[in-house]
Amino acid sequence: MRETTGPFLRVLGLVTACGLLATVPMSLGTVSTAGLKNYVAASSEYVALGDSYASGEGLQSNATTYISPSNNDGCHRSVTAYPVLVAASLNVDLGQFEAYGSGGFVACSGATSKDLLKGENGEPAQLSALSSATRWVTVTAGGDDLHFANVLLACLGLRASVKVLRTTRSYTQSGIVRESKSCDEYLASANSQFDVTHGTSKEVAALEHVYEQIFVHAPNTELAVLNYPQLFTESPPEFCPVARGISLSSIFKERSAQLNVGYSASQISEFNRVENELNSAITSAVSDVSALGDDIRLVDVNSLTKSAAIPCNLATNGRSDFNALRFSVGSPLTTIVENCHFDLAHLLSLRPFVSCPSYEGNVFLQRIAANESFHPKQDAHETMARAVEALFDQVSPTTTTLNPNLSITGVSVTAVSNPSDAPVDIMETISGSGFQSGPNCELAGLD
Repeated sequence: MRETTGPFLRVLGLVTACGLLATVPMSLGTVSTAGLKNYVAASSEYVALGDSYASGEGLQSNATTYISPSNNDGCHRSVTAYPVLVAASLNVDLGQFEAYGSGGFVACSGATSKDLLKGENGEPAQLSALSSATRWVTVTAGGDDLHFANVLLACLGLRASVKVLRTTRSYTQSGIVRESKSCDEYLASANSQFDVTHGTSKEVAALEHVYEQIFVHAPNTELAVLNYPQLFTESPPEFCPVARGISLSSIFKERSAQLNVGYSASQISEFNRVENELNSAITSAVSDVSALGDDIRLVDVNSLTKSAAIPCNLATNGRSDFNALRFSVGSPLTTIVENCHFDLAHLLSLRPFVSCPSYEGNVFLQRIAANESFHPKQDAHETMARAVEALFDQVSPTTTTLNPNLSITGVSVTAVSNPSDAPVDIMETISGSGFQSGPNCELAGLD
């Protein structure tokens, strides 16, 4: 745990989430945030590696507002993702870049463990951003090794409920999105990564190799490994709706008939089990590499976010720190209703009740499901940033300060010195004591 000169992240949360002019109690100078993408760091004291949970997928209103070149190549690095907040708390240049490798924010949406080593989306290996000058590294990786995004899409189901006389019949038909594998096949493939052979699993071995290679490229670094936040509630209802439903009354000619999209309770429990297995693999890999003498530590994001998981309740899903299913069109369920055939007799006998054209799955994937689906919102990124900041040692007085020309669109930060120079309890910062968001804090495109 390190001391810092002020509760920086408490104020930064207001800046990033609300676009406010804030006074930051650190001697940084004035930071205008309009052209961050045009600034290239001379060196990378802090490097942020990982997948979409590190890049900030879903935090921008559309693809064009992500940091260049990630707005075009699909890596989707956000100006308010947790690495940007961590860099600010460390008072170092993270360095957003036009020429890859000259900056420290190299996390890329969809990156697997292999992608960190070999590159993705036309970008070189993320580890190429490391050097002997790198003092801090964060990494969130492993989820895409399991193709977890495919699991969530392949397992989506439609649940229809209809009340006939005094009896309500409900049935869930799974697999509305046609993936290359079924829900069960994707889950089996994910679980196979945890099978132990020769004393370890494929996932633990892959993660250990990544962590070890980080120290090969950056021997003087402190490495903070983040596990994955809790996505769904641990006590799901019989059916977990993840998007608003629509009425089927006109289709079934019944007064009370509803269509929702989501998952069964057993599927949610299985997702949570897979995520717990992944986090256990991350813990094991961190422990094994730590035993080699490397400065590596785990950031247990999962325990910090359990209370903010998606609650499987349409009335309260939007209050979660994580997006449920988000749409890039107005009413995808209306699209399904208009293009699919519904059979009331099948529903009443609790059998598959809907059949859709073969193209419907592709349409859903390419044009209906939005990228921010099942990704952390801004509050979750701030939670992750506070936890990481609490692990890193006190910043050296010789640390490079933020470039005065550094900028992020729509945000201004004016800094002043801290006259008291008093140390701050970082655990208080993590818990958010005294931290409140303004009443109109909202990012475009998020719940």
